[in-house]
Amino acid sequence: MQQQNQPFRFMSFKEWVPNGVRFWIYMLFLACFQFSNGMYFTAMSQMEGSLAITPNDVKMMSHAVLIGLTMYFPVAFRLKFRFTNRTCLITAALILIGCNLIVPHIHSAPLLVLLCFIAGFARLFGTFECLSSVLPKVAPTHNYAVFLSFVFFIVLGVIHVFDIASTYIIYFYNWRYVHILAIGLLLVVILCAYMLMHPFRPMPKMPLFGVDWLGMVLWSIFILSLIFAVQYGNQLNWLNSAYIRVALGAAFLALAFSLWRMFNVRHPFLEIDAFKSKNLPNLLIVFLLMGILLTTKTLLQNTFTGAILHFDTLNMASLKWFEFIGMLAGAIFSWFALSQLKLHKKLVTFIGMAFIVLYTVQMYFLMSPDTNIEKLYLPLVCCGFGQVVVFITLTVYAQATAHFRNYFQVICILGFIRTGIASPIGDAIYTRAMSGVLSKHLALLGENIAEIQNNLPMLFTLQDLYGYSVILGVITLIIIAGSRFQKHIGMPIPTFMRMYRVLMKR
Repeated sequence: MQQQNQPFRFMSFKEWVPNGVRFWIYMLFLACFQFSNGMYFTAMSQMEGSLAITPNDVKMMSHAVLIGLTMYFPVAFRLKFRFTNRTCLITAALILIGCNLIVPHIHSAPLLVLLCFIAGFARLFGTFECLSSVLPKVAPTHNYAVFLSFVFFIVLGVIHVFDIASTYIIYFYNWRYVHILAIGLLLVVILCAYMLMHPFRPMPKMPLFGVDWLGMVLWSIFILSLIFAVQYGNQLNWLNSAYIRVALGAAFLALAFSLWRMFNVRHPFLEIDAFKSKNLPNLLIVFLLMGILLTTKTLLQNTFTGAILHFDTLNMASLKWFEFIGMLAGAIFSWFALSQLKLHKKLVTFIGMAFIVLYTVQMYFLMSPDTNIEKLYLPLVCCGFGQVVVFITLTVYAQATAHFRNYFQVICILGFIRTGIASPIGDAIYTRAMSGVLSKHLALLGENIAEIQNNLPMLFTLQDLYGYSVILGVITLIIIAGSRFQKHIGMPIPTFMRMYRVLMKR
């Protein structure tokens, strides 16, 4: 066993690879996996025309990627202890290459959604292998607040940087070039993993016997069917559409079978104890409200900068740099507040959500055709800061209160809201509200053609919706202040040996 006074050494690399560069090789792998998706949201408008799909189809594809990510968590360590480090990285890269090769040539929306789900699963397959390998290096004291601050900044930060890069590629070339770049980066991962690493497994080989793959499929059908119903509700006129009724019926049946398996299968995909974790309903509510509030950034803000201010694609992409700065500040603050100052997690969550509310307040007062791009910098820094702080703090709290046996199942359940249904609900609410409020302002302006041509009805609509968002944000802050967050010092990150023993008990 390696002594604590000796520097940590990555055992998965061949002996001739310098120890000083091994960490950065993992960081390169991590960046490549974060860039690789089945689809790229920055290419939404181009994909709609090339593949003859609707904006809701593209959004559904992006949600499928996130659900694929979420469904990986309950089986994360089972796959890590079954396959070697090099095998995991190469397999994940090969699956993503296949998805990037196929997606640009498929015109079937359901098949595209399936491919994006697989790509999301494979993306976290590779990402988790990188993060779990660098864990002892990043958090040698086994402090989960330190590790999660690093994880969320790297993951969300790299995504923002590559979103900017992909925007430039799409603007000057073609959206398919983004897939070509992703394939090239993944080939670099495969080549480096094959040349620089040898087969290494941190624990004895664990068979995959007992993994509830059918349960994974049923839970995936449940959440994807709900997302479909909410995402396409406005387009298909809700329950008047047979497609929405079928989706809701499929969600109900999938949930019923999943619950039956939970009580009748020895090792279900999600165990009942995961749903009994402390304060889980509170965490779900906070993530839901945060997801709805963050929809203002993607829907209302993009409408404002596009329809009112007439920013081009590159100007809108440049705004992501300030979200990135906010995320960096949020990660540093979370690390210092949780691991150094050891502030109460409810207080840190309240601060993070307060910055998201501050973003909506600032945007409410910036609703003017005379707003220049510099005035949007501070609101976006606040939004990025608050988003990262809430994500880190609530995830640390879940780790501190959930038993390790169920921790990744709890993360999966939180993902149903955090990366699943919250954003479509917010999109549906604001789209519906925008239609109703816009009609009201058009009726009030009547025949004043000059004001209508100047987009004043849309401007007033966006200001009203930001005002309602401020009210929702204040309600969210009140809910957080009134919630009971039991104070925990925080459990240390389990060692691989402890992880292995817990999984063997399953």
